[in-house]
Amino acid sequence: MILIKILHYLALIFGFQASAFFTFFLIAEGGADLLEGKPNVIPIMCMMILAVGGYLWAISKPRKGSLLMITGGIIMVVYLLFLGGISEIKMALIYGLPFIIPGLIFYFTANKVEEYPPTQLN
Repeated sequence: MILIKILHYLALIFGFQASAFFTFFLIAEGGADLLEGKPNVIPIMCMMILAVGGYLWAISKPRKGSLLMITGGIIMVVYLLFLGGISEIKMALIYGLPFIIPGLIFYFTANKVEEYPPTQLN
């Protein structure tokens, strides 16, 4: 049970870090691009909203939110690979893995966390 609790809190911390960093990064960079009339940032912003929304949902419903986080991360990876080709795999993984990994942790610990909330895990 203690391992489940540790993994759940790690997923919360990693998910928060990824969500906060990429949200502020895209607001700063993406907002500037939008103001300059460059709409090419809109798809990645939508994917980021999907992944961050999944994190926020995973706080209360870990199973459902984790699936949304994983989906958002995978869609980002595929989209960035489609745009840049296989040579940009590092960039695609940098954007996608910070949402996929906490999403997987949320998913695999969801049964115990929903059964016993983290405050009750001993």
